Amino acid sequence: MNFPLRALVLGAFLSVLVAMYSAYAGLMIGGVYWPSLAMAVVSMALLTLFGRTNKNEINIAQTAASAGGLLAAGLIFTIPAIWILGLEVTLVEILFVSLVGGLTGILFSIPLRKEMVEREKLPYPDGTATAAVIEAGDEKGIKAKIVFGMFGVGAIVSLLRDQFGVIPGIISLDSIKATVAKFFSLGTSVSLIPFSGGYLIGPKFTAIWFAGAILSNFVLIPYLVATAAFETKFDAVTAVASPLGIGIVVGAAIAYFFLKAVPRFKSLISDYRVSGKKNSRLFGLLLIFLVAMLTFVFQLNVVVSVIAIIGSFVMAYIGARVTGEMNIDPMELFAMIVLIAAKLLFGFNAVLLVLLAAVVCISAGVAGDLMQDLKAGFILGTNPRQQLYAQIVGVVAASFVIGFVLFALNTSPVVGPIGSEALPAPQAVALSAIVGAESLSGMLAVGIVIGIIAAFVVNFFSNAIMVVAFGIGVYVPILLSFPLFIGGLLRLAADRKGFTEQGRLMAAGAIAGEGFVGVSSALIGLITTFL
Repeated sequence: MNFPLRALVLGAFLSVLVAMYSAYAGLMIGGVYWPSLAMAVVSMALLTLFGRTNKNEINIAQTAASAGGLLAAGLIFTIPAIWILGLEVTLVEILFVSLVGGLTGILFSIPLRKEMVEREKLPYPDGTATAAVIEAGDEKGIKAKIVFGMFGVGAIVSLLRDQFGVIPGIISLDSIKATVAKFFSLGTSVSLIPFSGGYLIGPKFTAIWFAGAILSNFVLIPYLVATAAFETKFDAVTAVASPLGIGIVVGAAIAYFFLKAVPRFKSLISDYRVSGKKNSRLFGLLLIFLVAMLTFVFQLNVVVSVIAIIGSFVMAYIGARVTGEMNIDPMELFAMIVLIAAKLLFGFNAVLLVLLAAVVCISAGVAGDLMQDLKAGFILGTNPRQQLYAQIVGVVAASFVIGFVLFALNTSPVVGPIGSEALPAPQAVALSAIVGAESLSGMLAVGIVIGIIAAFVVNFFSNAIMVVAFGIGVYVPILLSFPLFIGGLLRLAADRKGFTEQGRLMAAGAIAGEGFVGVSSALIGLITTFL
């Protein structure tokens, strides 16, 4: 089989673009959805334009392209916590974190294809959907027209809002004469991204998220203010709602780890022992290289570096499995677990704690993305070794760019800074609260207990991950939760009308267009400061 050089070059270029818009959109809505489906359509259109192509070349290109999205997710969920705490991180540190986390996720996913894709036949819904789209092709370019058309719409919205001021950047709910507006007085950017993100996430998760927001904003906070426990809503949010919600998320993450990871430790070790025989020497050399990078670049103790790699190994496995079962990769939860453990056991400084959490988060995200791609490749008959090369190319390409993207967004007077109303970055805010606290606050501890108990109870009826959605809703602004919820309702309607796939392409295109223009504006602003 010929080496797909053209597909790798295209995939590397698209991976950078995907990382850029995923970073912007993820900071805005607190999540990054799988980009495989949209990138399959884009790759199909561009490769067809360049000349004769085939389904396997298209799959190789989208494998490389989608890697940038999950790499960006691992970074936006963690690295901004450093800036929120008022500390500094360098471009070199972000680059090394990206490479170590990304390569670790790939390395630990290699043996999992046989177990999870071939033997257990886990569904990997987005990988399966991607294969179906590539297999069906794009007669008359209808799918490509949807994606590129909505890319244009998203781009126009961003330009009209951020560059020309035609669309207001912030709408205050105080100006809306509606009963519901009397309960809160926050603002939000006029954007297609939250609605599109809610559509891609789906109705169940967004509904539970919104339920947490309703409880926090219309029950808990008004009660605290009415009883004179706090003078203002801001005080109530800061002292109670935020730490309670973060605690619920952390508690659910801990419970989720014990529910999903611990029962599989024995088979996890056995699977890697068997699958590692053929390439044990290469596997070992790569592990030594990754440990050395952590030891010398971050000046960690060798033992701590080994523990960090082991943590990444475990979380990559769980991320790959959960992705296959539920089509959700709760990577930021794995980062929180490792961060709390590292803080309690080793007491690192804040920057180092976040960097270690980022390595674990990226590893779990990239592993989930690669397994989605390998599922598509298994259905299409794509050479898995070539997909492995494609994933590496996508990770490396995005790693060299994503640091500049984060710096640009954080310093931009138009779309930033990160952690502001325009880019709330809820996961990074939660991470900063954990890292910055000298000890667990009372309300955070209460939330952790609630999260653990609720996760174990909910697991009997559904899945513990739903408790995480509820906790996020408790502490993020309701004007982020509301459009996500509306997007989830639109998805519910689309599912009933058989419009799901077209809607997914429209949502993905809108996110890409608005996110890409937003990041481009920030990058131009960053460049001009050095001229």
